[in-house]
Amino acid sequence: MSPLEYLGGALESWQLYVVLALLFVALHWVLIRRWAVGIFDPLLLLLFANALGWAIVWFMYLRDDIATRYVASFTAAQLALYVGMEIGHRFRPRIGPPDPAPRKDPLPAFTLWISAAVHVSSTLATWVIAGVPLFRESRLGAFQGSGGFGILERLSDASALIALFSAIYLLLRQRGRWRTLPIYGFLLWFLVSIGLSGSKGALLGFGQYVLSIVFVFGSLRERSDHFWGGRMGKVMLVAATLFAMGVLATQQESDLGTTALALVYRIVSYGDVYIFAYPDATIESLKGGNALVGMFGGFLSTFRLFPQELLQTNIGYQLTGIVFPDLDLLVGPNPQHPVFGYHYFGAFGFVFSFVLGVVTMAAHSAFYFRRHRTFVTGLLAFLVYFALIGISADFDYAMSRLASSVIGLVVVFVPVLSMCPQAVLLRPRRPRLARLGGEDTAR
Repeated sequence: MSPLEYLGGALESWQLYVVLALLFVALHWVLIRRWAVGIFDPLLLLLFANALGWAIVWFMYLRDDIATRYVASFTAAQLALYVGMEIGHRFRPRIGPPDPAPRKDPLPAFTLWISAAVHVSSTLATWVIAGVPLFRESRLGAFQGSGGFGILERLSDASALIALFSAIYLLLRQRGRWRTLPIYGFLLWFLVSIGLSGSKGALLGFGQYVLSIVFVFGSLRERSDHFWGGRMGKVMLVAATLFAMGVLATQQESDLGTTALALVYRIVSYGDVYIFAYPDATIESLKGGNALVGMFGGFLSTFRLFPQELLQTNIGYQLTGIVFPDLDLLVGPNPQHPVFGYHYFGAFGFVFSFVLGVVTMAAHSAFYFRRHRTFVTGLLAFLVYFALIGISADFDYAMSRLASSVIGLVVVFVPVLSMCPQAVLLRPRRPRLARLGGEDTAR
């Protein structure tokens, strides 16, 4: 059943949904304040989306629209996810004061210019070949089945994050040396490109990237209002909402009232995969039962290590195809971990969810709470976290983002390291005199 059809039919029980939504958002707010470092932390949005997922699943169950086994499976999976996250949180290190910024390190600047060049060229090539995403019928899958052109989208996405990290890092850590007009020129281009991306959450993502980097490498961590991201975080929250409404209005050619209603519907339908999957037991019609292929087949096929013809169709796309068999667009809900785990692991899906919780908090801690002694270690932690933060929401997409990051790093750092062969990568070198002094003392 489609979310719009179901919500339309259940409209007379809207008071029950509102009560459940308020209850679960309040309960999840406790988790948000415990685990998320700020409103800019994507973990906050993940938990908020989960709260609405709880609301819609229990709403359907209390209306007797879904079987007991589905609400039981969902509840066990979500609780297991949170247990895993709590365990990961308890092993979070206590971060000390940040290391002083290196005085002379050309690596961030070279990384910025190479990655910016890759991003601009791959983005423009994508637009020329497939059209501007904002004005396409579907912004997803522009090169589906194109025989290799999808590499352009991967390079565009990965190089954008590498360039953005480099730009903000330079502005924070090496102001006197690298704070120049070209950096702001790239940031302006980046804003234009996300404006044309067709993604309603693109500006929110930009704010998450920037404020997260500022939290780790700037002074935001020490501020009393760091959870709200300071003044920049509050402004970004309002701007992201207006941006989302603007994208909706452009795509749907609607007026302000209709756009506002569409935005509310988007928020309510955060749990849309459960409406697709649970009523009418649609989840039982999913195909492809090999869990290893479902989890890692797409990642391996990116590097031609697994045959693409043996890949299993993404669960979200399958659900849309079952509900709308005549639809020829590549669209679908995110296959959240309760649905993904139930399909591949049955009654043991909660174990899968538990592991995802541990992985999520491990990546979270590695970026926000580790001392990044070099530019490269900070960049790697940044890319891994923003690839894996959504692993519980869409495992396949998280693996795809991770694969894109690997490709982007290779394409960017091969020329960068050829220009900076003596660059410090993972561990700072100790000064020569200090090493000699240590050797003398040992003698």
